[in-house]
Amino acid sequence: MKKILLTLGIVATILFNGCGFPGEPMLDDAYPRDVYFTEGYGIVLEGDSKLYLELRPDLDYTTITAQGKPTQIARGVIHGYSLPIYAADNEELFLENHIPHRWDEESNILVHLHCYLSAANDTKNFNIQLSWEHFTDDDIVPATSNDVEVETATGAGAAQFQSYHVEFIIDYDIDVGDPILSTDELHMRIRRIAATADEIAGEIVITHIGVVYLIDKLGSPVP
Repeated sequence: MKKILLTLGIVATILFNGCGFPGEPMLDDAYPRDVYFTEGYGIVLEGDSKLYLELRPDLDYTTITAQGKPTQIARGVIHGYSLPIYAADNEELFLENHIPHRWDEESNILVHLHCYLSAANDTKNFNIQLSWEHFTDDDIVPATSNDVEVETATGAGAAQFQSYHVEFIIDYDIDVGDPILSTDELHMRIRRIAATADEIAGEIVITHIGVVYLIDKLGSPVP
């Protein structure tokens, strides 16, 4: 108990009073903070005091194992899944993330992935589609989904194994009357789809997928 109180005291001191290295401005000089304690969570953050939290979603390995697709690719110690253009052939990834209590319930959610080219390309494009849906406890589970597509240019003279960072925005209240809430289940599907022009040669290999939330609470809710 003493350790918990000491940790909370240190965190509170930093958040309220700021901290910095010698000769540098205090953190709260550059980033005004609004922090307070409340029952249930302990520390609540507002305004510029909010923080980002990245969670790695659960990947549905069962489907990959059953279908034998997508293909797992290894380059040294780096493993990933290779995606050709989807053609109703199970070349897709399914993921699920439990929306954390700490999310502020008023900001869009960022999904990002890291990938690389399986072959060299010169001024080509690849297109990735993120389909997502959510539901709250006691809801009817929907059969619909929202699609977000992001096309990426390789640039000139992109070498084999060139890596890229792709970001998708999940509009948390796009479903009128049914916004995403904390503790919802967030389900996602990733496919590579045809580019609008100048399609790449080869495939893309996905090595990392993360979901980023803007949080306004520290700790877990008291049951």
